Amino acid sequence: MEVPTKDMRIGFNVTPFQGGHSVRGIGSYTRNLLEELKKTDLEIVEFTDPNKISDVDLIYYPWFDLFFRTLRIGKIPTVVMVHDSMPLIFPKAYPSGIKGKINLIFQRRELKKAKLIVTNSETSKKDISKYLGINKDKIFTIPLAAGSEFRVLPEADKKKTKVKYNLPDQFLLYVGDANYVKNLPFLIKGFKEVKETNKFKDFKLVLVGGAFLNRDLNHPELASLQEVHELVKKNGLEAAVMMPGQIGISDLVGFYNLASLYIQPSLYEGFGIPVLEAMQCNCPVLCSDGGSLPEVGGKAVEYFDPVNLGELVSKMVTVLTDQELRSKLAKKGFKQAEKFSWSITAKETINVFKKTLDAE
Repeated sequence: MEVPTKDMRIGFNVTPFQGGHSVRGIGSYTRNLLEELKKTDLEIVEFTDPNKISDVDLIYYPWFDLFFRTLRIGKIPTVVMVHDSMPLIFPKAYPSGIKGKINLIFQRRELKKAKLIVTNSETSKKDISKYLGINKDKIFTIPLAAGSEFRVLPEADKKKTKVKYNLPDQFLLYVGDANYVKNLPFLIKGFKEVKETNKFKDFKLVLVGGAFLNRDLNHPELASLQEVHELVKKNGLEAAVMMPGQIGISDLVGFYNLASLYIQPSLYEGFGIPVLEAMQCNCPVLCSDGGSLPEVGGKAVEYFDPVNLGELVSKMVTVLTDQELRSKLAKKGFKQAEKFSWSITAKETINVFKKTLDAE
């Protein structure tokens, strides 16, 4: 018998609001989903300490750490969101150390106690089954979304952002982290070749994200960022590559609106929210076909092989040269983005909660 939503009392772990997760994708996911769930007739009980949560029908963990012991599953039915298995797919780029390897054993053991697991793409679902040993029947795919604040802006608002950051008339945009899978050295190399053609000599590349202002590059996971800085300097691109750091949401919306083209060069993605953010701002998108990106972009973006530099350069030149193609991509992207929303994400998450309790 199906459990009525109004009778469901959900314990929601809000630990991602603390520490580094708060300004990354996991924090954004937790915030947006929680906001939508609170609009329903569910009773939400927020908690951070699993030892202090009781008197709920179900517990939800909106994230899963591979190398830190954050998951504690007791007798209360539990659903866990696993965003991706990236560090297990690219272990050399994400060294876990002895402690991390031990923690992974415990985390995997706890994860198997979960009644059901959710993830954000079919690609991630396959990875979770393969690398964490979870039966696919226990994993449900629920796509994410971009926030409603990402939208087409009036010209006056765009001008304010342009003046504030001294943005050029024509620029390529990337938004996100700077770790290995983001494949940014590859993007710098491609941009350098495009810049060498006279037609695009005035174009700039704008890299948005807090990681780009990180000057302590000794950590193994920052090797890719170090290579980015070295390539920029070696090729004399200091004036052509802008790194404004972490910017506010309202300014970021302006960046997407002003960009000539958004580029996602990732080797692999578990989802790819910036692609949707760009689409909602009517910005044409060029991205790799790595991981789940084709699930997000559908037929509304131009794709390239993330290890084929010649193809990247060719696609960049083609799209930047053809205004009609950019307009077509922008229109198709805007329509594609309409398929995703946080209200849909919340509705499908509630359905998983119901499945969990129906099985009890």
